Amino acid sequence: MKSIVLIAVVICLGCSISGCGSYTPPNNPQTPMSLAGNWQFTYVSSKGGSATVSGALTQTGSSFSGTSLSITGSCASSGTISGTISGLSLTGTLTETSPETISVTGTVAGSYNSANGTYQVMAASGACAAASGDNGTWTGTRTSVSGYFIGPMQSADRLPMQLALNLKDDAGQVSGTATFTNSACLHSMNVAGTLSGVNLELQGEGGTDGSIVLSGTADKDGKTLTMKSTVSGACKAESGASTLTKAQ
Repeated sequence: MKSIVLIAVVICLGCSISGCGSYTPPNNPQTPMSLAGNWQFTYVSSKGGSATVSGALTQTGSSFSGTSLSITGSCASSGTISGTISGLSLTGTLTETSPETISVTGTVAGSYNSANGTYQVMAASGACAAASGDNGTWTGTRTSVSGYFIGPMQSADRLPMQLALNLKDDAGQVSGTATFTNSACLHSMNVAGTLSGVNLELQGEGGTDGSIVLSGTADKDGKTLTMKSTVSGACKAESGASTLTKAQ
């Protein structure tokens, strides 16, 4: 009898050590970090002056790119970027349409929501010829406006209203709903538009309620929207300004 008990104990210990049965340890792979999303970059020249580059980036594997980027403060108004990222280090090439080719290197924050580095103009001609040999530093911030924003909507002719935006931001393509309180004829409507850098523009049609264009900016953290509204239809007198805060 003692030998039978001893054999049973040995078998149980063997199962504990070797993992008898079909148990499989849980697999919890981490989601790879990505630069994909809406970004705004500020370039500061060693010669003085600065430029802003904004738009959406995509990433496949270790390669990232951005097309139809909007540029202000430079010799070009648009451009593209492509490059690679390894860990937190990135290298890339910004090509402006004037043309101008700029080499960029830098470091991404651990959250992948900001980055900074240096740049060097590699080639420039045409309208950008004066930029030859320029270099400097750059910083970048990824901004999203997904969430629920609410605040007063001021107009010259009407009592203060309240505007609520419930938005979804998909790499700069924004959609959602706008709801108006204390408006004479605006109630609720679908809105859609774009976020490029920190610049947001939305349009909405409310049928018999009229239509609205909302244009303005988001702060870099995507928590405050400063908007100007242009209302058409019967409620055009309700055009005005609004500051909306993201609900926590």
